[in-house]
Amino acid sequence: MLLHAIALYATAILLGAMLFFSFVVTPMVFRTLDGEAASRFLRALFPLYYSVIIVLGAIAALMLALAAQPMPAAAMAVTAALAVLTRQVLIPQLDALRPGRAAGDAGAIRSFRRLHGVSMVINLAQMLAVAGVLSIFVL
Repeated sequence: MLLHAIALYATAILLGAMLFFSFVVTPMVFRTLDGEAASRFLRALFPLYYSVIIVLGAIAALMLALAAQPMPAAAMAVTAALAVLTRQVLIPQLDALRPGRAAGDAGAIRSFRRLHGVSMVINLAQMLAVAGVLSIFVL
């Protein structure tokens, strides 16, 4: 019962944090700050955002695995792993493209848009996975 409770709380907090960041914080930042300041602020926030996904996803995965729930555990482990990939690989690649993008380099702009799109698809997939895992607690 304790394993399920810890997994439930980690999963629920994670989904709430992801939804709040994606649908409240990010739009508000872009409405409130100019483009460069908004980008700078979010770039500073992204490592923390992905660290939260990594930690809570790993906790939920471990608790679910120990509770003999292999499919939800795998979904949370993949969610955490994708956050590591995004934080350690995609975000640095996006940051490296920023000067070229700012200078109007068409190749940098194209690459930035592609990688940004990939990161958004990953984030959406993570949210759906976490919501799916959360649903096992209410069904």
